[in-house]
Amino acid sequence: MHGGLVAAAVENVDTQAPGAVIFFDTDGNFLKRVVVGDLATGTDSALPDMLTFSPDGNWVLVANEGEPSDDYSIDPEGSVSMVDLRNGVANASVINLDFRAFNGAALDPSIRVFGPNATVAQDLEPEYIAFSDDSLTAWVTLQENNAMATIDIASASVTALTGLGFKDHSSGANTLDASNRDDLINPSPWPTNGMFQPDTVASYQVNGQTFLVTANEGDARDYAGFSEEERVADLVLDPNAFPNAAVIQQEAKLGRLKVTNVNGDSDGDGDFDELFSFGARSFAIWSTGP
Repeated sequence: MHGGLVAAAVENVDTQAPGAVIFFDTDGNFLKRVVVGDLATGTDSALPDMLTFSPDGNWVLVANEGEPSDDYSIDPEGSVSMVDLRNGVANASVINLDFRAFNGAALDPSIRVFGPNATVAQDLEPEYIAFSDDSLTAWVTLQENNAMATIDIASASVTALTGLGFKDHSSGANTLDASNRDDLINPSPWPTNGMFQPDTVASYQVNGQTFLVTANEGDARDYAGFSEEERVADLVLDPNAFPNAAVIQQEAKLGRLKVTNVNGDSDGDGDFDELFSFGARSFAIWSTGP
């Protein structure tokens, strides 16, 4: 809500088709409906999720998640829709931003692009958005992809994709309680890399510098046509990387932890040389400047 204007994101009955943003006043009176995620090139984006007003009230940005169908036969592109309110809600118009410029680009290795036969544009799934105080920049979490996108409002463009890296849970500073079968509160160092995969993001400013706060929830793709979730106990672990595999795969140790089967087989021999778990059991503060 901003200045007495209420906006709601509404998904299509066909969840692989463009959705809408509907505007009301605070008395519940309908004012305007606009379609979001229509990329107008034969490929659409779907599932408008979170939306937010810019601080100056001139824009509403919408994260169109673009989740695939359950059998993964349809994988819409993720996108961000910019609803332009500069001429009032009655004259609202939409600019849809896609990620096609990054197809084939060299990406930070911590950015996960892993859906079956997916382009970068199809694989990225916008989740949550935060604005800078001056309304000139927005940041979008790409949760499943362990990444953040930066949007320049003036040029209506995605200017960067930033990989968020991994959290080393084998460090004593980054312990985690990995089992729900040991009847203990037992944060311990374990040999797994936490993928930050933030959901919510918020911004704040100190001394002219903008910082982002993320809730590092983690999320896996788990569909009938493709699932990346595995428990550590069910994996074949490389004996050199994990000489104590028989111990750590016990249910009271690391065995119950869900990890991805997409990352971790670094030498391609069919066993796992590293473990990558969902989320980083934390919130984080990120700098947006140099």
